[in-house]
Amino acid sequence: SSISYMLLIEHAILTWLHLLAASIWVGGTLFIAIVLNPVLKQEMQDSARLNIITKVGKRFNKVAVPVVAVLLSTGVYKALLLPSTLYLTTYGIILTVKISVVISMLIVWFIHARISNRMINSSSDSMEHGTTLRVRARAVMLGKILAIQAVTVIFLAALLDSF
Repeated sequence: SSISYMLLIEHAILTWLHLLAASIWVGGTLFIAIVLNPVLKQEMQDSARLNIITKVGKRFNKVAVPVVAVLLSTGVYKALLLPSTLYLTTYGIILTVKISVVISMLIVWFIHARISNRMINSSSDSMEHGTTLRVRARAVMLGKILAIQAVTVIFLAALLDSF
């Protein structure tokens, strides 16, 4: 029937948008953590590296904010379509864990952005060298946590797909 065909199309479009947004956010996060940061660290002095990573981070955030909005809206919409009893199943438990990891990822991303902005907005004159190193170390650690969370979300999505 045409109603079920339309529901299939709607589901396919929602899934496509969700996967596209996840690819951009997770792919960007992993690229920065695994490729860009190590190359910059190996090839550049601190001030030049900070300048490039600042520009990349600002550009990525311009893309990431709307992408995360798409991820959240499609994810919430799809979750609301599920029967409430589904959350008592293994699928529902895995979905709940995935949602929890996504929420923690958003929190870490927000903290990472605040720490990075603090580092960017403070010149080396206004912040002691030791403080600068601590702030930078926190930003790097949070970037690594984001990468681990991103891989975890993808794994949980693969688990969900297997049900």
